[in-house]
Amino acid sequence: MSAAGTAHVRTHTDIDPQVGLRGVEAVLEAAASAPLDVRQVAFPQHGVLINPGTAELLEEALKSGVEAVGGLDPAGIDRDPVRHLDLIFGLAERYGAHLDLHLHDGGSLGGWELELITERTRALGLGGRVTVSHAYALGQLDDAYQDRLIQGFAEAGVAIATAAVYSFPVPPIKKLRAAGVTVACGHDGIRDLWGPYGSGDMLERAMHVAYRSTFRRDEDIELALEAATYGGARALGLESYGLSPGDRADLVVVPCGGAAEAVVVHPARTLVMKDGVVLHN
Repeated sequence: MSAAGTAHVRTHTDIDPQVGLRGVEAVLEAAASAPLDVRQVAFPQHGVLINPGTAELLEEALKSGVEAVGGLDPAGIDRDPVRHLDLIFGLAERYGAHLDLHLHDGGSLGGWELELITERTRALGLGGRVTVSHAYALGQLDDAYQDRLIQGFAEAGVAIATAAVYSFPVPPIKKLRAAGVTVACGHDGIRDLWGPYGSGDMLERAMHVAYRSTFRRDEDIELALEAATYGGARALGLESYGLSPGDRADLVVVPCGGAAEAVVVHPARTLVMKDGVVLHN
């Protein structure tokens, strides 16, 4: 990931009573020698309410310094979206953590869950700290419902992340950005048992996002690049990110004629710099 230009990563670490916090410890050990900043999400891959002991482990992970708490299909997996969301939002508020909730539930069910997420984000003042990943329902709802949800995200400060994987629906990136909603993108697994196609190359992932969104014009393709860069930085709450004077000296150089070409071709990186130190060239 570092060789491909990534300087900051949010990774989802499975939290399960059979494993305890050994995954968190393993990621911390690996991250200690990594040339990038690693933030973990304590992620309940096997559910929270249906998997006794998981809620307590999520809290232990946050106490140990994990930066974010996750959630997974409050209706489809845990079958009780109100209790599920109350629990994970309560943890995020109590520990000052970010929240990254993966929502695969589609159609009107997923739309209703997005409403619940927006309501809680607004009520608890967690704007800028809540991300909904996948959000397949957004790509399935009629325009009026979609527009209402998007306006809610913009007002409450809810970010949307997509990996544009397989044939699953991709959120309407142009609409979201036009409304001022933060849009980020990432990999849905990097060469692991969950998803073997992730390479760790965010330019390549931006290409998938643009392709799945049927973007053809340069200015549209550049929205995918923004999701892979500035959008991700906003979702993570990074400071001094970008190319303005005074920003951190994190820099990636590629041989191409423009931003859209960088996405389409995703060429080899000719220079990767982090905090002013050249890591790869």
